[in-house]
Amino acid sequence: MEILVVQIFVSLLLVVGGVLALAYSVKQADHEHADRLSILPLDDERPTLPPVAERSNERDPRGAA
Repeated sequence: MEILVVQIFVSLLLVVGGVLALAYSVKQADHEHADRLSILPLDDERPTLPPVAERSNERDPRGAA
């Protein structure tokens, strides 16, 4: 019967911790930029690498010729 009291106490601590973490996340607005980040790969303004054929003339970054 004592373990039931400990289990309820620990469960309540976890629930309170989760609610506090959620409140902190909402206050910091961490969730607000999720939509923008999800479409970021579709953004054409980001610089892209040149095609492989154009990069083949470049030097090997490891120092080999």
